[in-house]
Amino acid sequence: MIEVRPAQLRDVADIKRLTLASADLGIPANRDISNEAVRSSALEHLEGLDRLIYRRRQAAVLVAVDNAKEGAVVGFLILEFNQVEETTGESQSFIYNMAVEPDYYGKYVGHKLVWEAAKVSHQHGFRYMTSRVTASNERALLSAIKLGFEIERYQLTLACGPEGRVPMPGRPMSERGHAVSRLLRKRKPGTQRDCQNQPSGEQL
Repeated sequence: MIEVRPAQLRDVADIKRLTLASADLGIPANRDISNEAVRSSALEHLEGLDRLIYRRRQAAVLVAVDNAKEGAVVGFLILEFNQVEETTGESQSFIYNMAVEPDYYGKYVGHKLVWEAAKVSHQHGFRYMTSRVTASNERALLSAIKLGFEIERYQLTLACGPEGRVPMPGRPMSERGHAVSRLLRKRKPGTQRDCQNQPSGEQL
């Protein structure tokens, strides 16, 4: 049985492990930064995670645990408070980071984390909870829409050079996460083995 609860200090190692395992799945397909650099940056942003767990006026850190496996952590969600919608000036919560153990994809772990985060947001007086999903990660986007999220804004990015606009660099296939697994699944049945070890993608 999957249960969602507030994170504790003993969960920090699992949250960092899941962050590293999923960090490259959210990189936009047009960026050429390496997966290794993104993982390193992700770890830097988690430096103060142990303090954040107890600063409940600033954020909520939730973990999903599998009670059938002695409470093993199988997912997490970091919810920030006091984000402001730029057009309306309304305070709202924001899902800063989230990840689910690949073996638990499709088992509604992400759904339970998001539903609990919505409850926590309401308890803190927020009417809205927001998040961002990488445009190339269709699986995460569709999951978010099924959960009830509405698309309110598009982020536009332009690559800049000495003469102005330049083409976006793009990511080599070997560096892609979710997009690679989807492309490989489109191959003929005889090549199905090729995609068994590819990441499945971030989930909401």
